[in-house]
Amino acid sequence: MSQTRTEMLSGLLDELARFELSPGDYWEDAEVREAYDSYLTGLINSLLAYCQTLGWSELVGHLRDMTPAQCNALESLETIHRFVIPEARRLLAASNIEKAQGPIQWFWEFLHPRISALARPRFEAGFFGDAVESSFKEFNDAVKRIVRDADGRELDGANLMNTAFSPSKPVIKLTPLGTETERSEQQGYMQIMAGAMTGLRNPGAHGNLNPDSSKTLHLICLASLLMRRLDERI
Repeated sequence: MSQTRTEMLSGLLDELARFELSPGDYWEDAEVREAYDSYLTGLINSLLAYCQTLGWSELVGHLRDMTPAQCNALESLETIHRFVIPEARRLLAASNIEKAQGPIQWFWEFLHPRISALARPRFEAGFFGDAVESSFKEFNDAVKRIVRDADGRELDGANLMNTAFSPSKPVIKLTPLGTETERSEQQGYMQIMAGAMTGLRNPGAHGNLNPDSSKTLHLICLASLLMRRLDERI
């Protein structure tokens, strides 16, 4: 996470912490109540956007339940002060510690260079979902180019993987396919690759995953493994 974004998020949490409501003022005037509701909704939506980007799934669920703040600003603000702000600050502190420590240099050197080049800057900037998505998109594009060069077909995603690595008529052979074991390995990788495209590459999929830093590194490793296996094709 960049220092600028850290400061912006900290400032937003401070603003929410300072925001107080008097029940008398809130319920006395409908126009005042509407203004408070609108202002709090804007702050909650801003915090929600940060939490979605950072993969803080528990907070995302709480914040989604609070918007729009229509005649419930008092209850929402109580939850924000009691739970959301302390938890967000805890996660922010943990994220800063993880960034300071970070994966050591050998981890990035261990990865396939194409995956490392894409994932590392996104990971270190705190864009965990984007690091995962870009890694699997790179693998998808590599397979797509091989298939297109082989027979001119323009395929994508799971359909591309099922076609490219089919044990019965593969465009890309990972094994000689002479034995049952070799055919099973080909099919197993085909299924892993197709599943990764469906469940991990698509923006909607990685948004639902809300990966934290640890899960992100595991998923990046999977993309690296698939890319290396592609390099080893026959």
